Amino acid sequence: MFHHKAIQETIAAATPRKIVILTSHVFLPGYRKASVHFVAQNWAEQGNQVYFTTVGHSWLTYAKDRPRFLALSAHQANHFELVRQNLWAGAYLPPIHAFSSGNAVLDRLSEGAFRLYGSYLPKFAREQIADADLVVIESGSALCFFDTVHRYNPEARLLYFCRDLLKSVGAASVLESIQERAIPQFDTICVPSRLLAERLPAGGNVRFIPQGVDARLFDKKQPSPYPAGSRNAVSVGNMLFDEDAVAAMAAAAPEVTFHIFGAQWHGPLPANVVIYGERDFDSIVPYIRHADIGLAPYRMTAGEVYLSESSLKLPQYSYCRLPILMPDLIPYTGKNAITYRLDGEDDWRGKIDAALALPHSASLRKGIMTWHDVARQTLEAAFEG
Repeated sequence: MFHHKAIQETIAAATPRKIVILTSHVFLPGYRKASVHFVAQNWAEQGNQVYFTTVGHSWLTYAKDRPRFLALSAHQANHFELVRQNLWAGAYLPPIHAFSSGNAVLDRLSEGAFRLYGSYLPKFAREQIADADLVVIESGSALCFFDTVHRYNPEARLLYFCRDLLKSVGAASVLESIQERAIPQFDTICVPSRLLAERLPAGGNVRFIPQGVDARLFDKKQPSPYPAGSRNAVSVGNMLFDEDAVAAMAAAAPEVTFHIFGAQWHGPLPANVVIYGERDFDSIVPYIRHADIGLAPYRMTAGEVYLSESSLKLPQYSYCRLPILMPDLIPYTGKNAITYRLDGEDDWRGKIDAALALPHSASLRKGIMTWHDVARQTLEAAFEG
């Protein structure tokens, strides 16, 4: 006889759900993938109807990121388009939107703007929320729609997909206030880091579910993008990117080429550093898989060490059996960690040599979850109780 919980999980897994996601991320070719993309895709593959809704953009986006605005306008502006089986993507694009500026004066003025912006969603989004089984709100600008979502569909389950500390990503203080009030009202809060969970406001039903990897992509045989016999280090993502550390690595190891995806470079560019900007994740995979070293060059404080658990790149690097160069502040215990002092490292050559000498052992993959597993566990957590 099945245990009662096992029966519930079996039924939940077999019941297709209608899921609406509110996020500031875009679902477009050529743009980076975050955990919300992988979870959305796997929910769709598992038979659920998923509506990926981009917020936090407007005509103002044209001034900041013209290609992104034009792509959203051409394909998803204020309507959903089918992007793959069971998965639709759409973008709320009003003339203006509330945004976090990082400026203390503007931050104080933004409270009213966020509350006004979050009080309304257009018809294309309202219609899907109205009969959704689950509404997912990702940490960031999407939080300002919490009350509006509940008003449109008070019966829907509400999942807070919390990936970062709001302070770490420069979110406006009003979003922190909304988060503090909303956390006890969410049915479930899913976090990829226990350290992150400890720093959230009290009162929430918090579930820790680690980040995953797209095993199908990484297991696919692809030729190396690197010249034969070359040495290559790769960095993926722009979160707290430490340009000074990478510049020091490049100076210490001129025979190694450093490939930087996602992050911007502001100072003089060393000859052995290549900046790629934001790329579609599928096109980055060969660079990770065939690299000699994975870089996690975080410029962090003690309050941001949760990134060691919430980082996507650490499990990706480990799945590809790479040694990882990272600050010693990160409490990562994997055997592939080569740590350096965040301030005052004086042996960059030694650190890089240690990384280059580390065996690319298959044991580094042990315990890493796939996004299929993450999506399944997240959906189960959203409907438990």
